[in-house]
Amino acid sequence: MKKIYKILLIAIVASSTLFYSCDSIELEQLASPNELSSDQADPDLLLNSIQLAYRVTQRTFQANSAELGRIDYMFGRNYLDNYGDGTLNAVWSRFYSNDGVRGITINTNAIEALDIANPDKDLSYHLGIAKTLQAHTLMQLVDFLGDIPWSEAGKPNEFPLPKADSSADVYTAAIAILAEAKVHFTNTSGIGTGNDLFYDGDADKWIKLVNTIQMRADLTVGNYAAVAAATNVIESTDDDFQFNYGTNVLSPDTRHPDYAADYTSSGANIYQSNWLINTMVGQYGDFSANTDPRRRYYFFRQNWRTPGSYALIEDVLGLFGPAGGVLVFNAAGDGETLSCSLQDTPIHLQFTPDEDIWCSMPVGYWGRFHGNDEGTPPDNFTRTAVGVYPAGGSFDWRADAFPYIGESIGASFGQAVGLGNGGGGAGIDPIYLASYVDFMKAEANLTLGNVAEAATHFEAGMTKSIAKVQSFGALDGTVDKSQAPDATYVADFIALKMAEFNAAAMTTALDGTGFPTAKDKMDLLGEQYFVAMYGGAGDAFNFIRRTGYPRTLSRSLDTNPGSFPRTVLYPSSEVSANPNILQRQDLSSTVFWDKGVVNPAN
Repeated sequence: MKKIYKILLIAIVASSTLFYSCDSIELEQLASPNELSSDQADPDLLLNSIQLAYRVTQRTFQANSAELGRIDYMFGRNYLDNYGDGTLNAVWSRFYSNDGVRGITINTNAIEALDIANPDKDLSYHLGIAKTLQAHTLMQLVDFLGDIPWSEAGKPNEFPLPKADSSADVYTAAIAILAEAKVHFTNTSGIGTGNDLFYDGDADKWIKLVNTIQMRADLTVGNYAAVAAATNVIESTDDDFQFNYGTNVLSPDTRHPDYAADYTSSGANIYQSNWLINTMVGQYGDFSANTDPRRRYYFFRQNWRTPGSYALIEDVLGLFGPAGGVLVFNAAGDGETLSCSLQDTPIHLQFTPDEDIWCSMPVGYWGRFHGNDEGTPPDNFTRTAVGVYPAGGSFDWRADAFPYIGESIGASFGQAVGLGNGGGGAGIDPIYLASYVDFMKAEANLTLGNVAEAATHFEAGMTKSIAKVQSFGALDGTVDKSQAPDATYVADFIALKMAEFNAAAMTTALDGTGFPTAKDKMDLLGEQYFVAMYGGAGDAFNFIRRTGYPRTLSRSLDTNPGSFPRTVLYPSSEVSANPNILQRQDLSSTVFWDKGVVNPAN
């Protein structure tokens, strides 16, 4: 049986789907597949189930947080409809489930029971991982839901219908679990288990993650001094906490889920956020000093002109002036592929920064605006796809100015998504990166008034983020990299952002439309933090509620999207089964740490 487990483990590590252990256990040996006795359960399989459940759970938290932070595109005009009682059903099940298969908490308890029942086995490392992931997920459930069950959770025989505890008490419990995890890592003998899907048995890196999650908790509750002073946290990209994907297509599909969605024979299926594109792409692409060096790694254009906006053409033959000149070309609207390109700007967005990005984007970028709920037109081979970072897609190698030699102005851009293109999907899910830590420290120091220290971390966060993103270019090894930003380009961009940050005021007023009259330091910090979080934006939702920044976030396409969520609704699966959990009627309930700061974009 031990050999069977080892074979299964190899398959599990390769899989990008949740593992159901009861499908592979010899059932005839068990009294119940949901109640494994201490001599029948395998701690490696339990740990593997916890780690994979955690990975999928993080993708859910990140997706919702990224949409609310405009890092990803949000479909749907009404917040209550978008973040209703189905939002966290699967997350709730993976965390609390008592079926002995998926539940992070139940399986953590099972490993703890095995440790007690088998004193000859050292399961410290297993417990360290399990409790770290359990504590982090528990904090996130509080952040999204507020009061949730904990003291009575995971005890189905004693408390079949657990009551909710106060959000503050649950956070305290999560921090205690995190402390237990650190003790387990400190006590583990030698290198940890080879079943470690994140750090490959390195306890020291796990301890840095534990300290980072503790720092995150301190930042969330406003303990800024502790954040500023935090040590032995994730400070190097070598210690980044991420989930790595492969390139296998079938049986199992190990590719990054976004790659699998966008790199198909029928084209791309994900829309990128117009706000993020606009934040990163200068007015004329590489012809503008403020164009972010990460944009060619994040976004893969399939199109050189977007209906209703402008593109650039290089007059190769001098048909309109001196040969080699770059001209601005205004693209006509197209109701078939981009219906809004023939529509007037919504009144509430007129004379605001959103007026230029609510529908069409310049220089070939093709995304969608926050809250757009239109259907899907035939744009799968024109919309902008995910790039080589973090999804393992393609590097955007085309020049911003399309080389025009007199052919039809509708000529092909020359690059498109396709099965197996680019990095083949060998990307990552970033969860906690060294750059995130610097931005968290920058926020804490700025709040404390330590402006110089905040600036140091602001610069470090951008530097680490850009370097990590650029390293992914190697995944797409076959394309021309002549358009990749060089060291001088990167240094100039960082210097420009540092000059903006140092010159910005601590606070600025809002104009008549609710946008800042000028970006202040926290606006700039928030923008760069959100850019760095692309692909792993689990903490964007917290940042918005905690700080009210960045105030430059795009407004909603609908004039009345409803109240911006302070929490989401309780999972319908729990409300229908547990009368002790009463559903709230709106999204206005606040978590204990939420002071009610309002972002004017919401």
